[in-house]
Amino acid sequence: MIRRFRELEIAREARVRVRVNDHLIEVDCTPDMLRELGAGIALTKFGLNVVREVTVDGGEVRVTAKADARRGKRCRTERSLKELESSLKLLDVEEYRKTRGYHIAVVVRDDVVARSYDVSRHAVLAKAIGCAVLGGEDIESCYVVFSGRLSKSVVEMCYNAGIPLIVSKAAIFDSAIDFCLKKGMSAVSFASGVVVGDSVKL
Repeated sequence: MIRRFRELEIAREARVRVRVNDHLIEVDCTPDMLRELGAGIALTKFGLNVVREVTVDGGEVRVTAKADARRGKRCRTERSLKELESSLKLLDVEEYRKTRGYHIAVVVRDDVVARSYDVSRHAVLAKAIGCAVLGGEDIESCYVVFSGRLSKSVVEMCYNAGIPLIVSKAAIFDSAIDFCLKKGMSAVSFASGVVVGDSVKL
């Protein structure tokens, strides 16, 4: 028996198979933006920065992609802390307000390049990055605004994509700080009050 005491929609989750070339993984995620999910996984997990084809057949996404060493050059993205704090408003989207169940990720340059929502922190990041890639954006000159906690695996996804900066309203883990310092990435956690890297002006 299901009884309702608050009028919110229920966030959706399903298991999706993603095949990138010969690699097959299963992802528990919101079953939307599956082409973007596949392209994003190819880049953020496997470092394949040239996506040739993405097809969706039922619950399986198939991606053909390759790595091009001439791409993926990491750019320096200098931003002020005040500007980044203001960008947190980009996380306030209808899908979250209606469910309170989704993470939000936004790829930003001077304006919004791509935005996504998902129940999974990793899937939402892959979708936003994949959306930017499929749109032909130069993501190496962008940064990411993120609703979830910054773990090592999250900042590593941005690093693999060539994105130099990730900003979150939530907390950052010590493993993520160590990774950023080692790899030369920048991160901002407003919940923890931490700025990592030298590309953010206080």
